[in-house]
Amino acid sequence: MTKTKWWLRLVGGFYLLLVIGSFWVLFVNPRLFGNMFPYSANKTAVRAFSDAWLIFVLEMLVLGIIMLYASRQPERNGILVLTIAILEFVRGAGGDLLWMTRGFPTADYIPFMIVHVTIAITGIFFLWQESVKSPV
Repeated sequence: MTKTKWWLRLVGGFYLLLVIGSFWVLFVNPRLFGNMFPYSANKTAVRAFSDAWLIFVLEMLVLGIIMLYASRQPERNGILVLTIAILEFVRGAGGDLLWMTRGFPTADYIPFMIVHVTIAITGIFFLWQESVKSPV
């Protein structure tokens, strides 16, 4: 399960890097959120968005740590890989699609969609590939 092990490590590490970047925006440069809106937003709207973003960031923190821990025994953690892949399709690519339909810049979110779909497809592919190799 070498590919699944490294997938868990790379995606888990990537999540933790995103957490660090998001913490910087949330706590060091919070005005950046207001600049990201495709429409005029008051202080309350920006605060509500940043509060919701913090909950998402905490989720990524937990998932990143769990993925790194699970990479020690990838053969026992296939359901985690599948869960992350589904989240990447639904919450990741689906969320980007929703935001683009709501006016957020398409050029900014297409690359994110590609990353989400790549993470999801590679996770499912590696999990399937390695489960076919090992007898049950």
